[in-house]
Amino acid sequence: MNRPGTPTFDQLRIFLTIVDTGSFAAAGRRLNRAVSVISYGIANLEAQLGLMLFEREGTRKPVLTVAGRALLAEARSISHGMDGLRAKVKGLLDGLEAEVDFAVDVMLPSERLGKVLRAFAAEFPTVQLRLHVEALGAITAMVLDRQAVVGISGPLAAGVEGV
Repeated sequence: MNRPGTPTFDQLRIFLTIVDTGSFAAAGRRLNRAVSVISYGIANLEAQLGLMLFEREGTRKPVLTVAGRALLAEARSISHGMDGLRAKVKGLLDGLEAEVDFAVDVMLPSERLGKVLRAFAAEFPTVQLRLHVEALGAITAMVLDRQAVVGISGPLAAGVEGV
């Protein structure tokens, strides 16, 4: 039984860059590497996987094989995941919270809440938001107990010490 090796992220990035640019030379220019380094990276990736990813014979531009097309979506998914990881780390290094607990009153109009949540996601795409929808005094209690960082409540919270 064949057991494929584990490709490096750099090998996958080279693979995706060749697909996106259409050639080994263009991938080399985009990644600021010699064509021989690009070719070597793909040869190592193909050897590790035990699959040919590009048809190189009889064509000036590399064409994905059936196996290459089958692995393309997975490689893109890994790349997007790595981009997300790097964005999350950058946000943490820049001082953003990893996650925010947000408690709102059940009577808050859903249209307004949706608008706020979309704006938050657009402004802070790497911050995980946990939404708690509660009634009556539960919002105030969650904020006071530090179960929620932000709370939106009605007039019951007015005059409560600590709010």
